[in-house]
Amino acid sequence: MNNFQGMLFWMEKAGIIAFSISGAMIGVEEAVDLFGVLFLGLITALGGGTLRDTLLGTVPSANFFDYQGIVLSLFTSLIVFSVAYTKRKYYYSHMDQIERLNNVVDSVGLGFFAVCGVQAALEAGYSTNIFLLAFMGMLTGVGGGLLRDVIVKRVPVIFSKHIYAVAAISGGVCYIALIRSKMNETAAVIFSVLLVVFIRMLSTQKKLNLPKVRRI
Repeated sequence: MNNFQGMLFWMEKAGIIAFSISGAMIGVEEAVDLFGVLFLGLITALGGGTLRDTLLGTVPSANFFDYQGIVLSLFTSLIVFSVAYTKRKYYYSHMDQIERLNNVVDSVGLGFFAVCGVQAALEAGYSTNIFLLAFMGMLTGVGGGLLRDVIVKRVPVIFSKHIYAVAAISGGVCYIALIRSKMNETAAVIFSVLLVVFIRMLSTQKKLNLPKVRRI
């Protein structure tokens, strides 16, 4: 494993932690039981990668053989549940701060997964299909959250709250462009992830959303 592959490995693990926290917090918010919290954390963390692998023809998905990722997701979700369960008064009285922290963590995870999705498609041999590369980056980043929201019967965040999927697409396209321009791979990853985080933070701070048709 070279330095770049090592960086992607740790990025993926960081993304799993970030998205597991996000999924588990939704589970706590929806008042599901322990299994539900663990399941939603796992789906949020690994769902996007599983959908990506399936579309790329890697069946069963590599996620079913990555026990480290599964255990990491379950352990992270268990910590979220344990904190909310044993410190529920503190947890619910600090929801605003927790949500802000989770938004930052989730944005970093989105950036990591968007890049990992593009890289997976590149390694699968689709380097000339820019649309496919960008789509796989987006799907890896938002697919798990989409499945999570459908399971708990919520309007998916990517369709309703701030600029989310567009941020993932932007990060993926940025990574594709930088790689094609022969930029150092590590630098390309850093720039792309920072772009995703910047878009997410800006849209959250300024409450920016894509246009909607509202009822009169």
